[in-house]
Amino acid sequence: MTVQAIDETTWLTANVRPAGRLGRDDVDRLRALLDALSASASMIVLDLAATSLRAAGAVGAAGAIDDAAAQLEARGGCLLCVNADDDTCARLSGCRHAVVVGQGAPRPVGAPA
Repeated sequence: MTVQAIDETTWLTANVRPAGRLGRDDVDRLRALLDALSASASMIVLDLAATSLRAAGAVGAAGAIDDAAAQLEARGGCLLCVNADDDTCARLSGCRHAVVVGQGAPRPVGAPA
């Protein structure tokens, strides 16, 4: 696959909000979605507020997320996981390319707690 740089003048951001518990059976669907989005988006925001990673699928899900993040990063983009609970943050701690942010963090300076 040829890696093309992202057009710096036009960004396409995709927001994805999975719901429920992601397990081993869901990893292929997650990977297919992230692969498709990372091929055309500049940034993917994966909102994890409504989901949790089951132990059986956590390694596969983390791999799918990090692979898509690496593809975006190679083109100058980013995959940002937001609203991850403590358990999900721990399960995604091995991601080297995805940015994982816990629930409610970070807050803009001066924003109410």
